[in-house]
Amino acid sequence: MKTLILKLVVLCLLIVHISHAQQNAKYNYSLGAEVSNGIIHRHHEYIGQLIKGMPTSIELSFRKRTFGINAWEANYNYPDIDFKLSYFDLKNKKQLGSVVAASTGMSFHLLGKPALKNELQFYFGLGLAYSTNPYNKDSNNLNNVISSPISYNGNLRLSYHHQFGDRLNTGVGLKVTHFSNGSVRLPNLGLNLVSIDFITTYKLSPDKPEYILAPVNQLLDKKVRFGAVVRVGWSESTPAGGVMPVYNIGFIAQKRVSIKSLVDIGIEGFANKAVEYEITHGHSFDGDTLDYRRIGLMVGHELVVNKLTFVTHLGYYLYKPYSPKERIYARIGLNYYFTDHLFGGINLKTHYAVAEVIDYAIGYRF
Repeated sequence: MKTLILKLVVLCLLIVHISHAQQNAKYNYSLGAEVSNGIIHRHHEYIGQLIKGMPTSIELSFRKRTFGINAWEANYNYPDIDFKLSYFDLKNKKQLGSVVAASTGMSFHLLGKPALKNELQFYFGLGLAYSTNPYNKDSNNLNNVISSPISYNGNLRLSYHHQFGDRLNTGVGLKVTHFSNGSVRLPNLGLNLVSIDFITTYKLSPDKPEYILAPVNQLLDKKVRFGAVVRVGWSESTPAGGVMPVYNIGFIAQKRVSIKSLVDIGIEGFANKAVEYEITHGHSFDGDTLDYRRIGLMVGHELVVNKLTFVTHLGYYLYKPYSPKERIYARIGLNYYFTDHLFGGINLKTHYAVAEVIDYAIGYRF
């Protein structure tokens, strides 16, 4: 199972790079380093005993700067594409250990075309992380935030940058880092770090290719399109009964509203076999109907970056007889459109701050 998850997520990360590639494109490249110091956010009452100090990290990066070779680059004000290797010291060797992460993402320039002397950047990145000391029921049963050696890693950062000459750039930023395995293994409260980042990048070449402006009239198909999507993931049951599949089928209506935006609406059916195990083994609550299936109504948005889209969905359960008080769910993830009709994706489905499942999707729109 871990090998399958690793292969699928690595493939998802490569999609980000592949979607930007063009054989004869000219880009600038930079090397970078970051150091940070921060805190573990106590988002749950049961993780307080794990916080022993202020975590630190060091990060090495390889950056590709875009110049509008592809139209989407100009549409997004020529973002930088980063590939990073990071080491996190969580300041609790006994229970949390340390984490090594590999990730990729984009830095968006917020104040204008890049190469400003002073600027603000927003960074979004995803990756994989390896934990040296995950949960173990015999030797490390206090670690309720990271329960598997391999987990998913997400990063958000807002930073200020100053350019020194043609090559050197320094910055300081506020970053949020998240680690979770999507409940493939329990316990999985997840780990959230909030840190101050100090950033330095050095451009490998002083070349300054000309920025290519976005086409004035970009044709868009704004008709409403209908389709279907099937998702499958895996989740560990409570009490522990092994890893079990989670199925989801959805029927969607989708409309392109701008160069950057797709709007989604749909109805979805869910079947979580881990919840079924929980019910059949007598852990239902008083008054609950013993049906693990759910039906939800979903609305959402997809941020379009070439063939890749960043998905944010919010849903409401119309039918959820088991544990009926939790009605709201959310989904964040990535879709990749292989053709105009066929797409695939990877998504995290949550109930508030608690992950239910990371699933893999295949869909078709007409």
